[in-house]
Amino acid sequence: MELHRPPLVGRLVRLRAPEPADADLNDLFNDHDVRSGLGAPFPQPVEGFHEWIDAARKSPDHLNCAIERLDEPGAIGFCDLMKIEAATRTAMLGIWIGRPWWGLGYGTDAVRTLCRFGFDHVNLHRVTLEVNADNEKAIRAYTKVGFREEGRTRESMFVHGERMDTVVMGLLARELVADD
Repeated sequence: MELHRPPLVGRLVRLRAPEPADADLNDLFNDHDVRSGLGAPFPQPVEGFHEWIDAARKSPDHLNCAIERLDEPGAIGFCDLMKIEAATRTAMLGIWIGRPWWGLGYGTDAVRTLCRFGFDHVNLHRVTLEVNADNEKAIRAYTKVGFREEGRTRESMFVHGERMDTVVMGLLARELVADD
């Protein structure tokens, strides 16, 4: 058993800085079900991917990470802490993973790893996220990490041809659930 993991390494994944080769994931990002979970209604060209990475890198309140499996190099998705506020010690979490890796625990591990890093190294007290109300798998994954539903924004998204609520979830540093 390892006593101390590197800050951005989980049980299944490592989080690292995005690299130009990660643009290969743009086709997976353009999967309708991936985009609809992020509120991105239209596919983006690969140039849009590069612009997004560049904008995140230049933003002082944004930490953007590629998600990579420990057993195989190459990104499978991205996660980030956005709107990092030092004064309130808060941030908003976002994540997406390509469909081939859904349901295998990588998302849960990435969220746990990123939150642990945020609490231990960014000095955050609270992390918030928003998720489509119909995304039961994501809600289960967030709950495993310790997130709790705090409210709903009614009919705030238009997904799959219908209006949908957004679930607001929050996690305090003391509530983070360790690896299962």
